Amino acid sequence: MAESALDRKLGRYTLEQVAHAVLLAIALFLRLFLLEQKPQHHDESIHAFFSWKITEDGIAHYQYDPVYHGPVLYYSTAAILALLGDNDFTVRLSAVLFGMGVLLFAWPLRRYLGRAGALAFLALLTFSPAFTYFTRFLRHDIYLALCNLGAVYFAFRYGETRVPKFLYASAVSLSLAFCTKEDMYLLTPLFLVSFAGMLLWEVLGAERRREAWRAAWQETREFFRASWLPILTSGVLFSLVWLVFYTSFFTHPENWNGVRRALVYWWGQHKIQRIGGPWWYYVPQLSLYEPLLAFPFVAVLVPPLLGSGIPSRLGKWLRGLAGAALLAFVVLLVGGWPFAPQALLLALLLGTAALATVRVPDRFFRFAFLWSLGALAIYAWAQEKVPWLLVPMLLPLSLVAGRWFGDAWERGALRRLGTLAILLPVGAGTLWSLVAVNYLYDAPDPKEPKDRRHSEMLVYVQSTYDILRTMEKIEEIGEKLGTGTQTRLQVSGNATWPFSWYLRHYPVNWAANPRVVDTPVVIVDREVKALDEPLREEYDRRIIEIRGWWEPDWKNLTLPKLLRWYFTRVAWNMTGSSDALVFTHKNPRPGMTFRRIEVNPPPAPRDYPTVPAVRRSEFTFGEPGSGPGQFQEPRDIAVARDGTLYVVDTKNHRIQHLRADGTFLHAWGRQGNGPGEFQDPHGIALGPDGSVYVADTWNHRIQKFDATGRFLLEFAPQSGFWGPRDLVVAEDGTVYVSDTGNKRIVVFTSEGQELRTWGKEGSGPGEFIEPVGIAIDTKGRIVVADTGNRRLQFFDPQGRFLEQWQVFGWEEFYTEPYIAIDGDQIYVTDSFNHRFARYSGSGKLTGTWGKPGTERGAFNRPIGIAVGPNGEVYVSDTMNHRIQRFFLPRPEGGAS
Repeated sequence: MAESALDRKLGRYTLEQVAHAVLLAIALFLRLFLLEQKPQHHDESIHAFFSWKITEDGIAHYQYDPVYHGPVLYYSTAAILALLGDNDFTVRLSAVLFGMGVLLFAWPLRRYLGRAGALAFLALLTFSPAFTYFTRFLRHDIYLALCNLGAVYFAFRYGETRVPKFLYASAVSLSLAFCTKEDMYLLTPLFLVSFAGMLLWEVLGAERRREAWRAAWQETREFFRASWLPILTSGVLFSLVWLVFYTSFFTHPENWNGVRRALVYWWGQHKIQRIGGPWWYYVPQLSLYEPLLAFPFVAVLVPPLLGSGIPSRLGKWLRGLAGAALLAFVVLLVGGWPFAPQALLLALLLGTAALATVRVPDRFFRFAFLWSLGALAIYAWAQEKVPWLLVPMLLPLSLVAGRWFGDAWERGALRRLGTLAILLPVGAGTLWSLVAVNYLYDAPDPKEPKDRRHSEMLVYVQSTYDILRTMEKIEEIGEKLGTGTQTRLQVSGNATWPFSWYLRHYPVNWAANPRVVDTPVVIVDREVKALDEPLREEYDRRIIEIRGWWEPDWKNLTLPKLLRWYFTRVAWNMTGSSDALVFTHKNPRPGMTFRRIEVNPPPAPRDYPTVPAVRRSEFTFGEPGSGPGQFQEPRDIAVARDGTLYVVDTKNHRIQHLRADGTFLHAWGRQGNGPGEFQDPHGIALGPDGSVYVADTWNHRIQKFDATGRFLLEFAPQSGFWGPRDLVVAEDGTVYVSDTGNKRIVVFTSEGQELRTWGKEGSGPGEFIEPVGIAIDTKGRIVVADTGNRRLQFFDPQGRFLEQWQVFGWEEFYTEPYIAIDGDQIYVTDSFNHRFARYSGSGKLTGTWGKPGTERGAFNRPIGIAVGPNGEVYVSDTMNHRIQRFFLPRPEGGAS
């Protein structure tokens, strides 16, 4: 046998070894070169900041939240920052290392891809524009790629050798993948189906299918019979890795179960189509950036559809059905009718079944092909459409492409002139895309006009270079003041991310909307106009683009426009941006202080026109303690249709269910952040079906229970809550939540699916300062206690502003007023004035009751309030740790 060219010696090493080393060196250079150049994407900045906080505050600082995916990224990045320091280069190093780990698998993959195929796999990923881009990008997908490749490779090695260490390595890799990203709840079933399909393919492609079926079944039975102990041990290893990461190295044991939270949150995001897109969203990106990875997959699938290599009647029959489904897809697509994606999927499945009748003895290749097909189908179906989800598709495609190119090289097909005439320009285009997206146009540059801006599909939405220019200005001001990173700043709104990362060493007031300016730099959303006039004399005002985006207009695309973009990267339609205002002091000097400038002050409080009545409560129950019927700072109250009460026992971190006379029925909850656990719950509401919703305030979530306290689900908006205080449920089950810290109202279905939000910080209609109590009046209007603006605001269920009333009192910011509705009367609490008040349907004050004290009818910070079925009024006397019940006279007129 002739010696392979790969065996030729170059000094001490073979050509194959040198080629692997050179490609790995090039890959490392491409991934490290100008790694810090690109401004942090807003998601990157979240991941970077959370990782940095681990180095600052310790391992226990991080806790799993499905909104931000799993812990592997955070702890691996924190380890790099702890070793090498925190900067824009080191913070992306862990992503680079995981991406390089994928490439290092090229050498062991020679046993499955062949020597030429492994080299092709390495070369394709080394120069892959998208894989390189997302290896230089601090997101979870590249971490997931390495973990999944390890899980698959070591599983095959175990199947080949039956050596337990390989199964253990596969289990650890799979567990790390689950500790990285929730995609695994889709990809794990895909792996299992691909393994099963791999064996079924072997049966369909055999000349004697019945014998092949028996052999496959016998092999499977023997595998499980001989492997039960390694499988059991692998399960233990999987669980141990899972527990280590999800419990934050056992500092938060309550977080051991991340499954339910992950599935509830991400299935909700799928159903609401948070970042939707057409099913073919990834086709242009694969075609224009990764033709060398996408084409081989098509080349494997298409020939059987055209009749090549179909040896049996079954294969021809399947091919005919696939062709009919493909024709149906074309007709449906051209006609603009529904079910085109389903027809295409059916054609692909039937085509794969036809391909399976062609004998392919290599199990790994069959598995990789089915993995690729399944990944393409899954991410076409999933409603989350973002460019970084290319990575879980590119990984299996690269295995198929590597093997395909390797086989083509061995056959000599790649040395033919016609083949080279195609591959050379495609390869040159791939290299151009590699350079363009990674080094030239990796982020929007606001110096370019929006209608002629260089834009990349993979960049999608990204922080602009204005972020880095603003940081240069902040550093310049710090030098002039002589305060450096101790320069005080104010930042709010959309600029919070990515500036949280860039300003991590600065003392920053992150107030959502500054009320007082006394710092040399202030950054707010462009829509905030209140600062323009007060700061005009002393501050320069500049508009910056925080994030820029380009959404390609496919409907109006022409071939000339496409070619112009491909060769110049100038977008063929207008780009957009999210803007901010940066105010910088005109004359910063060493040692200077900055005068306080009030901007957008809230309305002044109104004094009550009359002295409050002191009415002895009809009944009082509760005392300080943690036993049944005892309270520690009770807050909100909900009255059920049967007259029983549900009370939020805040500092006992539980809910108590009581009869109307205070007789204890049952309670549930304890301190923690697991299902049915609470961290200072504040608000409570009952659904029309009797279900109980609780604002679990400092766990930043809503929990839902049945009437007996059995946990049902938890939910939060995609962007997260910040200290939700109260909630109300409409008759149709719609849930309205006052997201107090975020100064907004968030609306959900009864199953926790986010519907809409409204509000932001401010004093205009529909704006809030510390919204707390929320209720629905008899007209169906949503009533919100806008504490800092000292008013009640009324909205329709869609969030449209209707009217507002100024209330009396509420001088203190943390008054925590709650609301109760009784016909056309509205009750509100005023805790720091130790009273509650009643307003008529026209906004007139019709009564106030209370005084400081401990006797019946007196209060120590009353907060929660509710009205019973017979008009009785329940008030939580919070710091007296009790509930008081009143029957009040009906209003006669009232003071205004």
